[in-house]
Amino acid sequence: MGTRPVTTYRALASPSRVAILHVLQEQGEIPLDVVARAVRLHHNTVREHLDRLIEAGFVESRPERRGTRGRPRILYRPADAPGHKSLDENFREHFMQVLVAGYGTAFESPAEEAQRAGARWVTRALDEREPSSEQPARASDDERREAAARRQLAALEVHLDELGLAPEVDVAELEVHLRRCPFLNLARARTEVVCSVHLGVARGILAHEGGPLEAERLEPLVGPSHCILHLAIQDEGPAGE
Repeated sequence: MGTRPVTTYRALASPSRVAILHVLQEQGEIPLDVVARAVRLHHNTVREHLDRLIEAGFVESRPERRGTRGRPRILYRPADAPGHKSLDENFREHFMQVLVAGYGTAFESPAEEAQRAGARWVTRALDEREPSSEQPARASDDERREAAARRQLAALEVHLDELGLAPEVDVAELEVHLRRCPFLNLARARTEVVCSVHLGVARGILAHEGGPLEAERLEPLVGPSHCILHLAIQDEGPAGE
């Protein structure tokens, strides 16, 4: 049971496997040799990647039905329902879909689309939960803003931890250090897409919770598996707003 999430993370951590998923999404059910030509990899390498994708639940296979003699070819196609459901696992399913879609040339700006997709996903996921709305009794405007900011930070830390990013919040510097990336290999190859999804998720969490904090930018790979999410305090705006 405990090995499945690791298997799924590793399945998505390879740029070659994401490329294979992209081909299957575009072409449907196809044999090994067609996949290998499309991604320009050796048949044995592609077979190993497909085995990992099948193990993780992203790809399905079946023997080809034909009327001639001989061993039938194996056909591969995207699984109907990839992933295994929980908040974290639902995120991995959505994340896979964003990565596959952004791998080719479907978007003029994959990073912007990935960011929007991350925000959309987390907003839908959190809409199913009751947002915290506690406010200090008889609080001043400053006290309310401070309480809202604390609530935002707490929600951000909890949800990023659920997604396997091992966050550490530095309140004084308004930074969140992400100490683990489940998609590290892919992040190195597709930094703009992977980090944009995470930035969109952070922005969605903060906006959903409501308060003065916003996610300004994500500084990628400042260490071997370490990124920094930079936060900022929004202007209060005109009086009465």
